[in-house]
Amino acid sequence: MNTYTFRINAVDAHVSQDGLDNVIYNVHYSYIGEDQNGNVATQIGVQHVPNVDPENFTAFDQLTQADIISWIEPTLNVEEFKANLDAQLAEIQAPTMVTLQVPESLNEEPETGNH
Repeated sequence: MNTYTFRINAVDAHVSQDGLDNVIYNVHYSYIGEDQNGNVATQIGVQHVPNVDPENFTAFDQLTQADIISWIEPTLNVEEFKANLDAQLAEIQAPTMVTLQVPESLNEEPETGNH
């Protein structure tokens, strides 16, 4: 069974808005899936957050990852993210495509009969 976690990588914030400091408007996140073998797949994104309610504003230095995740998770299609990560993890477990390196010998010009 795969496990999934959010990680908040960064936020974009207005320095000052409506008398409040560091008002977040975008959240840069990673959604990470891990299988039972320790294989990891990641999906990254940026999610806009709605205008802040001054009555419920939390200063940036008092926020936790869980606070920020609670803002964005309801607005994202987490089930679709899980399906995407499951497919990536399945590909890691049993690859259907590979990248092959071309040996240097194939890059050499063929010799012609005239020297």
